[in-house]
Amino acid sequence: MAELFIEIGTEELPARFVGPMSEGLAAALAKLLGPLAPMTPRVWATPRRIAVAFDGVVAETEKVEKLVTGPPVSVAYRDGQPGPAAMAFAAKFGVSVEALERAPGPKGEVIAARRLEGGERLVDIVAAGLEAAILGIPFKKTMRWGARREQFPRPIRYVCAVLDGERVATTVAGDPTVSTSVGHWLWHPEPFAVTRSDAWVAELQARFVEPGIDARRERIARQLAVVAQQEGADVRIDAALLDEVTNLVEWPTSLVGEFDAGLLGLPERLLVESMKVNQRYFPLYRDGRLLNRFVIVSNNPRGDAALIATGNARVLAARFHDAKFFFSEDAKRPLAQHGARLGGMIWLREVKGPNGRPLTMSERQAAVAAAGERLAGVCGANPGATLEAGLLCKSDLPTLMVGEFPELQGHVGRKLAEAEGLGAEVALAIEEHYHPRFTGDEIPTTHSGTALALAERLTLLDAAFAAGLQPKGGADHLGLRRAANGVVALALGGLVAPVSAATLFEIADCAGGAEVCDFVLARMRASITEEGVPTDVVEAVFSAGGDTLVDRAARARAFGALAADGRMGAIRATFRRVAGLVKQNPGAALALDELDGASIEEAGRALRDAVSAIPATLDPDGQLAALVALRPQVDAYFDAVMVMADDPALRAARLGLLRAIVARFSSLADFSKLSTS
Repeated sequence: MAELFIEIGTEELPARFVGPMSEGLAAALAKLLGPLAPMTPRVWATPRRIAVAFDGVVAETEKVEKLVTGPPVSVAYRDGQPGPAAMAFAAKFGVSVEALERAPGPKGEVIAARRLEGGERLVDIVAAGLEAAILGIPFKKTMRWGARREQFPRPIRYVCAVLDGERVATTVAGDPTVSTSVGHWLWHPEPFAVTRSDAWVAELQARFVEPGIDARRERIARQLAVVAQQEGADVRIDAALLDEVTNLVEWPTSLVGEFDAGLLGLPERLLVESMKVNQRYFPLYRDGRLLNRFVIVSNNPRGDAALIATGNARVLAARFHDAKFFFSEDAKRPLAQHGARLGGMIWLREVKGPNGRPLTMSERQAAVAAAGERLAGVCGANPGATLEAGLLCKSDLPTLMVGEFPELQGHVGRKLAEAEGLGAEVALAIEEHYHPRFTGDEIPTTHSGTALALAERLTLLDAAFAAGLQPKGGADHLGLRRAANGVVALALGGLVAPVSAATLFEIADCAGGAEVCDFVLARMRASITEEGVPTDVVEAVFSAGGDTLVDRAARARAFGALAADGRMGAIRATFRRVAGLVKQNPGAALALDELDGASIEEAGRALRDAVSAIPATLDPDGQLAALVALRPQVDAYFDAVMVMADDPALRAARLGLLRAIVARFSSLADFSKLSTS
């Protein structure tokens, strides 16, 4: 089976570029090859190479004979002889004038020529289009190198292009393609011949390069487990860190480093975040406690393990000693004294205060504190403790620690508050008001933290929308979508009383106009849809209204469960039919007791009695269960009668029964919004 193999060798790529580059190369080549590459490509990627192999490629495009039509015969021929139009047409398509034919046209006969199209060779297509395909991979950041004008995320060192074992001769970025590759940059930089991808993989693995992303990830995970077992410890594998490290190395080799145990007195989150974010190390734990040992994933398989570990530990220790100094200096002053410097920090330049100047972080902190105090009741929090924490929630921003470790804002405030003796509830609320920081992140565990977290997001959304800073397209530099997602997560987290989005804004004393409330509901729609609830079900539930966010989410998820187990299809068909008939024939819904035996037949009375037996006090779950149980009876009713009867009285009674059903379950969903499939 013929194979086309392309590898781009580069200078070391940032980890975040590796995955997108491999996907971009595969897509660009698939577009270039079209039907000549009928199979899904195989992809490999490391920090120094991106490669794609297309199996089963076709040598050339199919040849097809086509009849090409031209000008009318009356124009092409004069006195039976070919004129200038005929000769020009023949020359254009490379045929003799004698070979021209006649074919019917829209307004009479036209001249025509038969020609073969297709037959382009794959090797020629690759040679002509490879450079454009590679350099056309979209990236936000590219660079130039040497005297070249071409741009790429990192300098290209070689392009290996092989079709069925033979080099495809062309140039990329001024250099000719090759049929060789190289191994590990430090230990095996010498070139080796490439004929097929499977042999290429084997040759690389023998030269300390694992080209497969998944294989490297699995290798690292196995090594971490082995090292942790050897150390009698546990390793908590952060998925994002594992992905990043996977794309930082070509041949992962795990080693253990160690730092001064005395540094464990620093805040644990500082130690862990610094190991992960700054150095890409995996921390080790024993019995739930952080150890002064960590795992390094090196890209040097033959290096001196002890020397590498010592060097990495030295770098980490330097950061930790700096942190120890910063923290001790910060702890010499009360948190409120640090916060006094917030008046010199601008929050958002576009948001102006009463004096017409941009709001400061001091004003931002005061706004969050005031809103948090007002929200304390709906969150079951102590208003005094919430206000106290709120008035300090941004005060760690001017500290030396946050200046050096900005990812620790909030956590530093908590630690300084604890050191100052401000109390566990106040200290934890200072940190928790930033949670959740992203989708899936932990939400606050305290009532005061929940109130402040809501205040943080509600006041941001209110101020941004009032200033006309709504997200447009993909742009959202203020993180307003993330803030709205946070409001939803907090509202559904169990520590907030069931209320509507509008009520939350009202309690927080924010304007909370319809636009910003709709924005929050739109994020909630998107969140529930991402959970797997069908889009039409989410739309039907949200269109039915409902005061509380909790109620809407519960109804959507309950309907989603029906969809997941296959019961939603029948419910969708039945009650969409009911809603459709009611919508097409508007009228006042009759009370069930008005539908007496004289106006409806036996099937109608049976359905009326079934609906009447459903208690009016049922919660949404109970109503949904009743809806599921009622469906077979509604189906039986449709089988037994023709709702749109010729008799006006009978038709009105039957429609009245359907209107009563719609009214009874209208708080669950707008069934007319359900799709037909």
